[in-house]
Amino acid sequence: MTREEIEREIADLESYIKWKQDSIDSTLARYGSGVRPSWVSADISIDGAHVANARRQIKELQSKLEAETQQ
Repeated sequence: MTREEIEREIADLESYIKWKQDSIDSTLARYGSGVRPSWVSADISIDGAHVANARRQIKELQSKLEAETQQ
């Protein structure tokens, strides 16, 4: 993977995180944090897991960039 490809992948993941976080925020605004349908909590949890995974991928890609820079 070239440096440009890594940087593009990081940018894509950051956009994805924003989209997922907006989805979480929208769901919370609509249903709140109290009693709500179980599917709402499940969706929030799944989206949160996707965000965490994307952040992990960004860290891995940033490590690749750092390693490439040190070479």
